[in-house]
Amino acid sequence: MADGQGEFARHWRAVAAGFVMAFFAWGSIFYAHGVFKAGLETERGWSGLLLSNAQAWFWLVGALSAFGVGWAIDRFGPRAAAGYGAAATALGVAGVGLAEVPWQLFLAYALLGTAYPTIGNLGISAALAPLFERRYAEALSYALTGASAGGAVVTPLYIHLMERFGFQTASLIVAGGTLLCLAPLLPWTPARARAAGGEDDGAARRAYLAARRTATFWAIWATGLFSFTGQVGFLMHEISILAPRMGLTRAGYAVSATVISAALGRFALGWAAARFPLRVVAPAAYLIQAAGFAIVALSFGVEAAFVGVVVAGFIVGALVMMPAMLIRQAFGALGFGRMFGFASIGMFAGMTIGPGLGGAIADAWGYDVAIWGFAGCLFAAAGIVALGFRPSGSP
Repeated sequence: MADGQGEFARHWRAVAAGFVMAFFAWGSIFYAHGVFKAGLETERGWSGLLLSNAQAWFWLVGALSAFGVGWAIDRFGPRAAAGYGAAATALGVAGVGLAEVPWQLFLAYALLGTAYPTIGNLGISAALAPLFERRYAEALSYALTGASAGGAVVTPLYIHLMERFGFQTASLIVAGGTLLCLAPLLPWTPARARAAGGEDDGAARRAYLAARRTATFWAIWATGLFSFTGQVGFLMHEISILAPRMGLTRAGYAVSATVISAALGRFALGWAAARFPLRVVAPAAYLIQAAGFAIVALSFGVEAAFVGVVVAGFIVGALVMMPAMLIRQAFGALGFGRMFGFASIGMFAGMTIGPGLGGAIADAWGYDVAIWGFAGCLFAAAGIVALGFRPSGSP
């Protein structure tokens, strides 16, 4: 097995490229949705319902394209997929800013929906999977820290540009900046020779089909579905949950505490996964987040609620990494793109279900009940991965 330090010495450029990919995947796409909504409401006068439907369309396209992106990464290599993602992100952001009628907005969101997996979690995880053995989790933790940095830098910059130059010009500047900053680093992303129907691609396909016949694969898929349903449901309603407990201003501070805790937790997971069995680390992580939700549900004071969101937030970044780590350990790097692409469908489904389910429960029984529903999803994820995950070579 390769020496861990040697892995980083050989492949630090790929980790750096992954950081920049995450920076723009989250900065120019994920966190930018709020800016898109504000700009289009102000300058186009479009309704919140229309814009909510457009965002739902984005997630649907992302879910439907995830397996195709995984296949493309296996066949053509991560560099080719990331190249498409960089171009599609720039065109999509510019398209949102230039949209004059709704169909143009939906077209731009479709572009962004196909771009997000290529430079986001799927593309980064697949790019690093063949390069790292012992320190894959740590490599992911460094690369995906770009997501936090992107949200912290691009979102306020986008808002500043919008206030100064207007939404359309700001979108064109962000689109151009994304392409100009990301494109030069694409050569640092691993490029595999095109298989063109050859043995390499055939072997990857066979590995994927063999994995799908195992209970472990479906346990990982279900774990992604349940964990993202609970986590994203909580995060999308976090302000509404916390404001009655601590006031709106403190709730905003609590969200910032969640983000900071998530960045720390991502590194903690990378450290733990390099030293302890993943079949123990993964259930423990899901249970920690469930415990954080429970603390929030039981809290009656500001301090306890802050403790709860910090505990829950500690797993936010780790949870994003977990499915890729489980697949890499259970099945190796061959066919990883297809495997993680298919698993991403469950993750996207959870992102789509969580906010709506949480809102429906809150409308019927209140947010206290909804929080327990989110915690229940994380308990389910912990149970599924504890009982169903079998690393490669285990009985």
